[in-house]
Amino acid sequence: MATKRTPLNRGAKRRISPEAVAAFKAGDHQALATALGLLPWQPNPLDVDALLPPAWASTGTAWAQAWPEVYALRQQLAGSA
Repeated sequence: MATKRTPLNRGAKRRISPEAVAAFKAGDHQALATALGLLPWQPNPLDVDALLPPAWASTGTAWAQAWPEVYALRQQLAGSA
């Protein structure tokens, strides 16, 4: 018997596509966010230049919590650029 259960999207990872690399090289914030599927409250890899978020950022915010993941994306993009 079939079920109508919606599968969970566990372990979804962002893929570094050629479009993302091209947008990173061009410095295009909007195209990079679209290519990576970033949510509106996540920082853009073009703006992330240090491992830790700035001191003025609240550590409890989703923006600050997403910082390490976005920093890792920046490192991957810089390595493939």
